[in-house]
Amino acid sequence: MNLSIDRTTLLAIIIPMVALVFVGFISYENTIQFIQHDAVDDRINLIIQRLEHLVSDVTDAETGQRGYIITDAPDYLQPYNYALRDIRGQLGNLDIMIANEPSNQQLSLNELNTLKGLIEAKLAELNQTITLRQSHGFNAALPIILSNRGKIVMDNIRATALDIENQQKKLLAMYTNQSQSYAQNITYTIIITTLVAAGIIGASVFVINRGMHTRHLAIQKSLQNEVEKRTEQLQIANNQLLVANEKLMLHDKMQQEFINVAAHELRTPIQPILSVTQILHSKIKDSQQQEFLDIIYRNAKRLNKLSEEILYVTRLETQTLELKKEQFNLNEVILHVIDDIVLSKEFTSKNLKLLYEPQDILLQGDKSRIAVVISNLLSNAVKFTAEGAITISVQEGKDDKNEKNWVIVNVKDTGRGIDASILPRLFTKFASKSYQGTGLGLFISKGIVEAHLGKIWGKNNVDGKGATFSFSLPTL
Repeated sequence: MNLSIDRTTLLAIIIPMVALVFVGFISYENTIQFIQHDAVDDRINLIIQRLEHLVSDVTDAETGQRGYIITDAPDYLQPYNYALRDIRGQLGNLDIMIANEPSNQQLSLNELNTLKGLIEAKLAELNQTITLRQSHGFNAALPIILSNRGKIVMDNIRATALDIENQQKKLLAMYTNQSQSYAQNITYTIIITTLVAAGIIGASVFVINRGMHTRHLAIQKSLQNEVEKRTEQLQIANNQLLVANEKLMLHDKMQQEFINVAAHELRTPIQPILSVTQILHSKIKDSQQQEFLDIIYRNAKRLNKLSEEILYVTRLETQTLELKKEQFNLNEVILHVIDDIVLSKEFTSKNLKLLYEPQDILLQGDKSRIAVVISNLLSNAVKFTAEGAITISVQEGKDDKNEKNWVIVNVKDTGRGIDASILPRLFTKFASKSYQGTGLGLFISKGIVEAHLGKIWGKNNVDGKGATFSFSLPTL
């Protein structure tokens, strides 16, 4: 070897330092990119939150307007005015944030301008009805409320906001992937730097004099301290993640508790509204006033059902749904549900038949929850069937291993059938939200059936006319 010990020692110092500087520069560049992308992620998340807040504000304004139109109580104008002021601020913030996006900003700005136009149209409609109510009374504002124009504008607002939100989510996914890539580059760079430096230093030790041995040990100790420091930092970061996760779980729990309390509180004023509306309907003979009372009654019933569904979803997701186990006759439950369905306005307004052959079958479970499942399936069948027959059938059998007895309840209709795009996610939340209702009925039914150790499924009929929904329960 031609190199002297001094030159070798010098190279052993210079080469690792050059490598460290090079890799440090790469790490610095990746870190800067990571920080910048993280800031973009935060801004995109804030845009999504403000979009959701904006739609919520428009909904609050509409709710305040409806309350004032119906009751003529000025208190309802207070939340309307609050929402109105907040909408202006949210639109201004969105203008600034979307204008500062690094890419695709023109498309978002165009859609935001469309959203602003829709919101202005909606606010103009709300203001018009309030002005009419103040100046000419309830009947003057009623035609605008009963028209479909306000609902169409609100649906367009939600759809446009959702388009912008989806675009932002795509952008967020892109930047998240890039941030992860930069983080991986930083990690790999540190690892490679440590390995390369250790290899060069280790090779140099064999060709330098004994005096270098002490320095070599010092370098090793320094590296060990660095590794311990990094390990300690990783442990601290891990602990911080654990704390953040616990806070997130606590936040979810508080959110579920809030939803539960809100749903309970929502139901409290609904029952008096329903009772008073029925009493007034029986006493008032004017047909137009009776029609108004019918509108109030239907919407109160709808609100009552929504609060019940919210409670069901909350209990299912938090696994707090309680079942009252008792022996009951399945036939009695089905007949009771049928009585409610055939008296409903939706059923009587259609040319439908409901077919059922009673069978006495004893089950062990919560009959009120099972009634909810049957009611949901029958209501869906009525909703999606214009004419023809809805057939309820009950059959008994054993499982594949012939170890357990089962009863299967089938609800067959002659309606439009199940859309192929919805079929894979049929029993998830909001799967059928594009139709009428909340889209929670099948999700709730699935949770109740599975809590009874049963199964639920749905499929289109073989003849192409309608669909059949079925669920199974273990018998005694």
